[in-house]
Amino acid sequence: MTLDASTFAMAGRFAPLTRDEAALLLDACAGYGQVVIRITGADCAPSTQTPWSAGEREAMIRAALGPLTERVTFQHVRDYRYRPDLASKAMVETLPVESLPDVAAPIRAAFLREGPAGVRDLVPEAVLAWLQAFASTPAFEHLHAEQVYIDDYRKSWAVAPYPPIFVMVDAVIEHGEHVLLVKRGGQPGRGQWALPGGFVDDNETLLDAALREVVEETGLDLAPGTVSKHLLGNHVFDDPKRSARGRTITHAFHFRFSEGEVPKVEAADDAAQALWVPIYKLESLRDQLFEDHGDILDYFGLIASDGGMRGD
Repeated sequence: MTLDASTFAMAGRFAPLTRDEAALLLDACAGYGQVVIRITGADCAPSTQTPWSAGEREAMIRAALGPLTERVTFQHVRDYRYRPDLASKAMVETLPVESLPDVAAPIRAAFLREGPAGVRDLVPEAVLAWLQAFASTPAFEHLHAEQVYIDDYRKSWAVAPYPPIFVMVDAVIEHGEHVLLVKRGGQPGRGQWALPGGFVDDNETLLDAALREVVEETGLDLAPGTVSKHLLGNHVFDDPKRSARGRTITHAFHFRFSEGEVPKVEAADDAAQALWVPIYKLESLRDQLFEDHGDILDYFGLIASDGGMRGD
């Protein structure tokens, strides 16, 4: 769509919509002929950081704005946190966009811990009603358990003299037209698809850690003696907010095997399932991928790009 001087564009997480954000949107609807609301993180799997899909967050905003939604166009925008070229392509417009910071973290944490009672005075009444309905669903129970896990995890490190920084590894393994994924068996992200990986032990190199994690979670032994010819490269992924557990930096190693049938894999350790997923199916799994693993696959060019924006 083409924006002009009578259009106001705003981008944000809106997870959930706060009272201040609702007031800003109401003022925009009153002062402009057309309002564009871009909901970011449209491809995120449900987590304590983004508990709701872009469609659910749009529903909250519609509830808060009521009849004024007739002036609003909603757009669901992917993050592309490691592909600024795709992010800029998704956001190209002729009018500046006001980007709202994500200030709702304490509100969503309170909601996931305590339910609607924890946010009664922090969100618009219409949003509170929406959250009350959501609190009766299995999705809320799952996210509540994850919030409790995250709280306990952070509490266990509270005695550290400095905020901890965790070092992790992940393995992106292509075989023909497939990529190896695991389904997480534990918190956080239980039931979501992820790259094989985990924390680095204090007696191993990053590459050794990645190879060990692949064996432990999938049974696939990438023999160190031959792995160099299949290793295309590695990259550091360090978005400060990539994990709700705290500051985690992962080093992802990209392997490619181009010939033969995919080898047998079997889930073990903390993986509930190991599976060779056809690359063409990764796009449909974006909202089921753990933390930033979809963005990591984006970086290595394994998920198709459609420009990152869907409008109504």
